[in-house]
Amino acid sequence: MHPTGYARKAAMAAASTSLLAGCTGQQALEPAAEGSAPKRVVKRPASWTDLPVRAGARDVVHRSYELGITVKSLVRGSKEDMEGARVDRELRNRVPHYPTFQVTTTGRRMFPEADMVHNDLFLNSTDWTQGEKAYVGGGRPGGVDLSRAATAPTMPEPGDSYDTCATYVLPEGVGVLSLTHNADGHLDEGGAVATWPVEGGLKAASTGLAEPGDVFRVRWGAREDGVLELPATPVSVRREDAAGLAALDLLLNENERRGVPYYVVVTSTDPGPKNPYPDQAGRVRLLTEGGRRIRGKTPYVLGRSGGKIPGCPSDRVARMVPPGDSVTECSVHLVTDDGDKPFAVGFAEAGRPGLVTWRAPLR
Repeated sequence: MHPTGYARKAAMAAASTSLLAGCTGQQALEPAAEGSAPKRVVKRPASWTDLPVRAGARDVVHRSYELGITVKSLVRGSKEDMEGARVDRELRNRVPHYPTFQVTTTGRRMFPEADMVHNDLFLNSTDWTQGEKAYVGGGRPGGVDLSRAATAPTMPEPGDSYDTCATYVLPEGVGVLSLTHNADGHLDEGGAVATWPVEGGLKAASTGLAEPGDVFRVRWGAREDGVLELPATPVSVRREDAAGLAALDLLLNENERRGVPYYVVVTSTDPGPKNPYPDQAGRVRLLTEGGRRIRGKTPYVLGRSGGKIPGCPSDRVARMVPPGDSVTECSVHLVTDDGDKPFAVGFAEAGRPGLVTWRAPLR
């Protein structure tokens, strides 16, 4: 091996070793024998828990670069991990989670963003929110340190691999549904997705779902006269043939054109006293088993179809909805990753985090 290549490989290995210490345990100074310097060892806290993620390799495209990502483990830490560390104040009372994964440059081009892969990796929770990335660093009392876990070797060449990890935080008591990598960096868009599910995650997620037909008041939107509340209920979720969308003027990217369309029909009623405009379908999300929140394509963006999709009924009209009136709206959601399928329907409320969620009445 060329000397420069050997040095680069050694530097990558050293970077991985120091980096993984922050994922596999806390570093502390261990007293040594008389006359010897103390050794820095890695100790795993007893409060940490291994989560049953389905580890394995997936081929992904990261910002046009071909990579392989192999998830090796997922560990749930404890709130105490954040004590004394340099981390955003609002994250200190949350529970950190540490996914460890290997990145391999599988394409022919040198990868210039080795330390950015985790930006497109998402930790999806059982309440359909995403874990927030945390950048943890700094010395802690007693010589204990939780190493920063977002460092990687510079510009890996084709065939190079390195191990790394990241830190995500969730509110206490919230479980993990899956890890996902999205080529476009947004899980609610139509990019290629790689998924690593956590066993038991779907069962935990299902306990918080309303049943189809259950009615809730939801914050729909804000106008100059305030926030409106509408009772909303999903009517149906139906899989359709992609060929039926070919003649429609839906704005689809390449992945969406190859995806599986699902029609989501939702009925809402205006309780008054204000008259809302019927476009709440834009807040509907199709939630998948893999943890995705897929936005819909609504009929009003269509051209040649005259605003109608066969089998996707909609009462959308250019008028306000009087108090007491109901409207039915339909949106088209494209599932673009193989093996994933709908699990629930969510409504993104205005001015509130999270979703109001119903079990998907799939037909």
